[in-house]
Parts: sequence; C-alpha cells; structure tokens
Amino acid sequence: MYFPLAFQVLFLALLAGFGWAANLLVLARAGIKTRPILQLAPHPSALDGGGYTEDGPHQSVFRLVTVIGFVAAAGWLVCALLPSSRAQACVVVLTYMSVGCVLLMPQNRVCRTVRRQLMASLFRIVQPSMSSPVFLSDIIMADILTSCARIFADVHLVACHIVAALYVANPGDTGSDVGLLAMTVRSAWRESMCADAGIIGVLLMAAPYGFRLRQCMNEYLNTPPGSTDSRRHIANAVKYASSFPVIFLSAAQKKMATKSATMDSGHTDWALEAAFAMWVASVAFNSLYSFYWDIVFDWDLVHFADGWRLSNLIAPEQRPSSRPPANGYPASSESETGETKLALHVLSPAEALDRQDIMLPVPVSLEKPRVFPALLRPKLCFSPPRLYYIAMVADFLLRIVWTLKLSSYVNIDALAYSGFWLSVLEIYRRWQWTFLRIEKEAAAMD
Repeated sequence: MYFPLAFQVLFLALLAGFGWAANLLVLARAGIKTRPILQLAPHPSALDGGGYTEDGPHQSVFRLVTVIGFVAAAGWLVCALLPSSRAQACVVVLTYMSVGCVLLMPQNRVCRTVRRQLMASLFRIVQPSMSSPVFLSDIIMADILTSCARIFADVHLVACHIVAALYVANPGDTGSDVGLLAMTVRSAWRESMCADAGIIGVLLMAAPYGFRLRQCMNEYLNTPPGSTDSRRHIANAVKYASSFPVIFLSAAQKKMATKSATMDSGHTDWALEAAFAMWVASVAFNSLYSFYWDIVFDWDLVHFADGWRLSNLIAPEQRPSSRPPANGYPASSESETGETKLALHVLSPAEALDRQDIMLPVPVSLEKPRVFPALLRPKLCFSPPRLYYIAMVADFLLRIVWTLKLSSYVNIDALAYSGFWLSVLEIYRRWQWTFLRIEKEAAAMD
C-alpha cells in the first residue's frame, strides 16, 4: 500500500482535527457550553456561517477539517498514480501549499473565524511572553501539540525527502556509466541524509513541551508566591520538563550506538549502558508522573468521602481558619484615633453560665455524608461512572506506549506503519483526555 510519510503526517493532523470537532459535538450534546469554559469570546462573523454558533460549535471545525481532508486525499491519490519520485515530490509540495492556503486565505470563506482563532492560539503558544494571560483554550491546544510531537520531527524528514527527490531526479546522462554512477551516489546520499531526523528533528520534537513549559512558568510568575496555585503551576512545569531527558537521552543513545558499531571500544558500550539506564529512569518518572497529573489535576479525580483528595500531596488546599473564640465574645474598644476596634472579652466559667445569649455548640453534624463512586468526585457530568475508570486505565497504558514512541533509539518503525498506528493511539488518548479536561471545568462551574 502506498502511504508515504508526507501523507501520514497530514492524516494524523486531520485525525486530531476531527477528534477536536467530536469533542465539541459530544460536549454540546451533554449540555456543556464550551465557549465560556475555553474562554473564547464570540466573534461578530459567527453569524454569517464562518465561525462558531451557539447550537453547533463543532460544525465549523468539521467543515474546515473536511475541506483540508479532500485536498490531502486528492494529493495522495495523484501521488499513488505517478511513477516518478520527482513528480511525486512536486505533488506533495503542491498539497502542502494548498493546505496552507486554505488555512491562511484572507477571504471570509471556509470558516474564517475558526481559522483566525486557530492562528491566534498558535501565535500565543509560541510567543516567549511571561506576562500575557494564558487561556484554557491555549492550554488544551498546547497539550494537543505535545501529542503531535513526533509529527514535527516527521515534517523535517518529509522536507528532506522532497529536497532529495528533486535533487536525485536529474542525474544527467543515465545512458552512460557516469550517469548511472551519479544516480547511484545521489540515491545513497538521499537514503543516508533522510534516514534520521538528526538534531533538528530532536529539537522539533521537544518544542511542544517547551511551549507548554513556558505556559506553566508564565502562570507561576503571575500567581501569589506560596499559594496553592503557584505550587500547582511549578509542579506542572516539572512534568513537562521531565519529557526533555526522555527525548535527548534517546537521541544520545542512537548516536552512541552508531559509534559503537563502527568503533571497537569498551568505553562506548559502557556509556551506552549508562545512557540507557538513565533513559529508563526518565521514562518511568515521566510516564507515572504524567499519569498522576492527568487523573488528579487535569480530571480532578481520586476524591475521598472525608473531603481529602490525592492532589493534596502536591498542592494542598489553603483554607482560612474560622475557629471561634473559646469561651468569649468580641467586645468593642476605641483606639486613640477614635476608631472602633474589636477586643476579646474572656468570660469566667460562672459568667458563662449566667449568660443566656451564648449558644452552646451542637455536637451533631447536620451535613449529609458525601456519597459518590470510589476514586472519582462528587460531581460528574458523564454517566455511567465506569467511563471514568476505563479512561483512567487507558490513559495509563497509552502514556507508557507514547513515551516509547518519543524515543528515537527504540526501533518501533521496524514494522510497517507501526509508528503511524502508535501516533493514532496517542491522538485517541488525547481525545479522551480533552473530554474529561473540559468536563472537569464544567463540573467546577456548577
């Protein structure tokens, strides 16, 4: 089956777009208003069919992704019919340019409001500001980009293949021995140069985590020091920072493995084993910590009947002390400036018995004990509760699988399209994560 990397990238991006539209559709059917939760202001052009509408926020997203999907499918079919690699490279370039024109066209067509909101969100994500506000829609978009991290490295490989195909396709006089030799040398150069994304691919893969880390530090710097929110933001920043050792150590292992294959040296093997041990430790920490953050903070689950929650391990709630004065009542006094202040008048036991206006505390609590499914929370917007348990198990398993996909050393792509299907699984994990991330905000607003 003809399914080159260039169109794998496009179809993975389209799958993420259709997943976002499905998120909006299901949330709307559940009665959740996504625009105020995502902090998206209504746009004047929303009434002309070019943006979101109150009764169908998903329709414009579906329409935009469908148009781009037709462009990608047309380019894929044309490439499958062309025998020349140079002609296929030209079609790939035209396909990508057409997708870019659809997204950036200035005319008020093809869901202009949605396209403007997408471009504005991407601009806010990549800008290196530490004082601008961070909207929930930008947070979710940046998290979706982290799920597409491997796609960024694949785009670099696609560009390499296109340049190599256009360069190799003109070997000169192929009828002579010199021409055939030139074609062979250029083909070998193409295979060697485009076999690995290199340092550029590693940096592109790490970029989405850097964007999300910048958002966390921005929120941390704009919250009161020592508060619960500040501890939560810095702990969230640690989660995204823990992705960098996984990415860079895997690239270092691949580099050292290449040198070890060409050099017969014991220290190279020792360094490779040490790097692998550090990589395993980084994978374990990143996967488990990210899973903990998903269910405890992003989904606000794992509550207990006594009011304690698992998130208190990192960011305990700060509750103001409301302890009443023991055996006394507030009395007023006047200061030197004439201001009336409250002073505490302590009563003796005899005076306390004589006072008739003091209400004794009732030891019986009138609050009903909170009853809700185990390890969830009192307020749930979806039913049945087993959906949340299924999501927790799936998130744990897919977190581990996706961490392996981030490695450039683990040879996942040895099987045909295995990397593509692992990316599909990660997009599915992010799809279900988005449901419960927005549902948590809706439950908190009720």
